[in-house]
Amino acid sequence: MIGNSLKTAYRFLKKHKLITCINVMSLAIGITATLVIFLMIQYDYSFDKNVPNREQVYRIVSNGDFKNAGVYMPLVRTMEEELPNLDAVAPIYRSHVQKLKITSNSNKAQVFPKEQGILLTNSQYFDILPRKWLSGNPLSLNTAGHIVLSEKTLEKFYGDELPADVIGKTIVYADSIPLQVVGVVENAQQNSDFNFDSFISEKTIPQNNSLKEMFNWEAWNSISDSHQVLIKTKPGTAPNGVESNIANLLNKYRNKNGKTFKDKLILQPLSEVHFDTTFNYGATKPETLRNLILLAIFLLALGAVNFINLSTAQSIERAKEVGIRKTLGSSKSTLIKQFLVETFLITLTATLFAVLLLPLFLRVFEGFIPPSLSLELLDKKLIVLFLFVQLILVTLLAGFYPAWVLTGYAPVLALKNQLGKNTNLSRSAWIRKALTIFQFVMAQAFLICVLIVIRQINYLSHKDMGFQRDAIINIDIPGAFQNSDKGSMLKNELMKLPEVKAISFGNIAPAMNGFMTTSMVYDQSSDKKSLTFDNRSGDENYLNVYKIPLLAGRNIRLLDSTSEMLINRKGLELLGIQDPQDAIGKTFENGESIIVGVMGNFDITSAHQAVKPVLYIGSKTGYVLHIALDQKHPENWKTAVDKITSTYKASFPDDEIDLRFVDEIVQKFYDQEKRLSKLLSWAVGLSLFIAGLGLFGLTIFTANQRTKEIGIRKVLGASVLQITILLLKNLLTLVAIACLIAFPIAYYFMHHWLNDFAYRTAINPWIFGLSALGLIAFASFVLSTKSIMAAKANPVDSLRDE
Repeated sequence: MIGNSLKTAYRFLKKHKLITCINVMSLAIGITATLVIFLMIQYDYSFDKNVPNREQVYRIVSNGDFKNAGVYMPLVRTMEEELPNLDAVAPIYRSHVQKLKITSNSNKAQVFPKEQGILLTNSQYFDILPRKWLSGNPLSLNTAGHIVLSEKTLEKFYGDELPADVIGKTIVYADSIPLQVVGVVENAQQNSDFNFDSFISEKTIPQNNSLKEMFNWEAWNSISDSHQVLIKTKPGTAPNGVESNIANLLNKYRNKNGKTFKDKLILQPLSEVHFDTTFNYGATKPETLRNLILLAIFLLALGAVNFINLSTAQSIERAKEVGIRKTLGSSKSTLIKQFLVETFLITLTATLFAVLLLPLFLRVFEGFIPPSLSLELLDKKLIVLFLFVQLILVTLLAGFYPAWVLTGYAPVLALKNQLGKNTNLSRSAWIRKALTIFQFVMAQAFLICVLIVIRQINYLSHKDMGFQRDAIINIDIPGAFQNSDKGSMLKNELMKLPEVKAISFGNIAPAMNGFMTTSMVYDQSSDKKSLTFDNRSGDENYLNVYKIPLLAGRNIRLLDSTSEMLINRKGLELLGIQDPQDAIGKTFENGESIIVGVMGNFDITSAHQAVKPVLYIGSKTGYVLHIALDQKHPENWKTAVDKITSTYKASFPDDEIDLRFVDEIVQKFYDQEKRLSKLLSWAVGLSLFIAGLGLFGLTIFTANQRTKEIGIRKVLGASVLQITILLLKNLLTLVAIACLIAFPIAYYFMHHWLNDFAYRTAINPWIFGLSALGLIAFASFVLSTKSIMAAKANPVDSLRDE
């Protein structure tokens, strides 16, 4: 029985090759896109999924006026000593220094100046995120001057040496800090936001003054998201109780001498870390995954709609077949099974074709797919199960309605060619129109969305951020604070270059992806509460390099006795000051820091966030050089970069220069929006392609169904243009209706998306008009390809059998 059904289905599909190809291509594209999106979703949900006792693991984050994933460095040590109900406290200190020097067996030194994935932590990191130890043991990481490697770094540093053979070898960190290799662990076996490749004992930090300064080792008033901590609570411990204990520690060690601080530290479950953009700039938004799921459903639905439309349009041609089968005794259920077998064959072929298309689509979506997505770390069984479930669902959803329509014809009417009396025919025609409208509603909505996203990206790229970002170079000093003196010397050498217009030495640029805050007690406040500011620091040339305007007062001077500061206009709101001039002379921390000037506001991060209160603190030390080139002569920039690189190499011969333009840093803020634009562009292309295939198939059936009508009209004098318009009119009307329906849908979603930005472009009416004209032009082109051919056909050929 099944063999006969398969044979019959194969014969029918082979007879109608063009329609079969259209159905297979439409479904294959939808299934492939769905599979790619499924892989992306599976990838994101795989993060830290298999961590033992994951429900007991938390990251401590700052949830006060400033949201930050970092903590105060002294707090971590205090928690280890004084907090009960904790099984593990693991520091996650990302290293600002990426330079390692390795000595091989031949005593030949090799420098790795940009070694990523260096973490300073303790043995409890491996209690929370276990790995198999190939040599050594976790407790050795609790001693200063020790380092543990992964298989990846072992091979990179020492080639084919065995894990046991590298124990005791010395690695030089940050030019002068010797580290002894005490262990090797296997590479990470799961996706995680806390995977690293080299692990240095945190006890190394207090042994080196430069590291202490770099990590703010004793600072209770400074937080950086490079300094995080994971904890594992004892079973049954309530998170609220741990948060209360942490608050007590803050009151004990921070709130001294009448000072009060408003910061609040909370426990963030490990399961939420990968999806919480409040504390992670690079986190995956749950809304993004939801939209990806909807996109997958829509693309798959577009392919299924093509199948339904073309199958129901074919129903007239198959009516006699159904009538004969029913007359010979076939039941309705038997016929439905037969038509579902045809659908299954088409869907199975499309699924196999989709697997072949997967590598191509992975390259197409390369800019949107996370670079660390690896099929090796994904669940293969789950992927196969997904394809199987999708095969069955698509077969049932796409095949049941056409089967129901085809089997609903009365045998007598079908054999007498009197289907016009059959209500199924008119009902299916209306449903076909509705599904065609659905296809073009999706295509039109995607087109409007991509135009608005592109417009927003263009707006952000040219928005005034309150500082100059063009023709400015940032260079990181190797070893950070440890080489601060050499950084100052390099600054003096670079100032001699004629291509350099201004130069400053300090910490980060005005805008960055990350957090750098400081909390200070405002002396003039009655309650002595601590205020939290984003902070930048450096010498007196910073404002000149970035062209940040000074609204009141003067620029800073680098003094030994007092720390002079600048505050931006937004920061005055925290102080309760209206007139910038009134802020001059105000002090913090019992006069240790004094405001000498007020800057204009400037953006410190992407346009998702509004302007924040900022302090610029005068400092003689730093780890970033800010170099302004001549904006008016970009043709000289390459020469300038070559000279800067040469001068840098003279000071740091063993290090690669880390040189980047500030405008490129800013552009990276919007990588996610650019990926979204690319994804939507492909969604537009795929939806138009699928809808175009369906429209082309419907045009073929319409032309074939009206062949004799066209012949008669031509005999009576109708022109090719008149007949073409006749064939186009009904379907183009459906496209126009789709545009009108898509307008409010696209506006709603884009208005909601733009609300995520503090600064955004307007949604102008011309976007809707332009997209509608484009869609109608596309539909007209697709329809006219077959319509013009039908209109030009010789009427003799269509009427000679009458």
